[in-house]
Amino acid sequence: MPTKTGQTQEVSRAVNALRRMVRGLRSAAESVERELSVSAAQLFVLRELANTPDQSVKDLATVTMTTHSTVSQVVGQLISKRLVTRTTDKLDKRRSVLRLTRQGAALLRKAPRAIQEDLIDGFELLTPSERRGLATGLEKWLAASGFAGVRPAMLFEKPVRPVRKRGTKR
Repeated sequence: MPTKTGQTQEVSRAVNALRRMVRGLRSAAESVERELSVSAAQLFVLRELANTPDQSVKDLATVTMTTHSTVSQVVGQLISKRLVTRTTDKLDKRRSVLRLTRQGAALLRKAPRAIQEDLIDGFELLTPSERRGLATGLEKWLAASGFAGVRPAMLFEKPVRPVRKRGTKR
């Protein structure tokens, strides 16, 4: 059985690792937003569309490991910034596909890698048992800390506030 000192050291290691991760993520996200005027989530979606053009929102939700509604919001923002276009799939007229615009491709040429790519690549370097253990441990830690019900959105994507109708109270 671990001693109280051993438990304190483990808690310290875990919390410090979490602090480093949050600080690194925040720093990368702020840098991208400041330099490119897109969020880290938007950059991740742009990278995924550059890697595989003509994806649907559903396809992007799968590759970005998030929900359809979250990706749909991000895509809507990218379309309004004219970095992505939505067109009808040539093979299946019922399906809409997304593609980078010239402006989107130009932005990516000067952009760093998306931080999500680094996290995924780093995670894949762990052994399968380390990946399972880390995922399980994080889920249990979140549940024990009261965060199990927090919806997993894309990293540092700001929630879109609904537009208020004139004359309505907050």
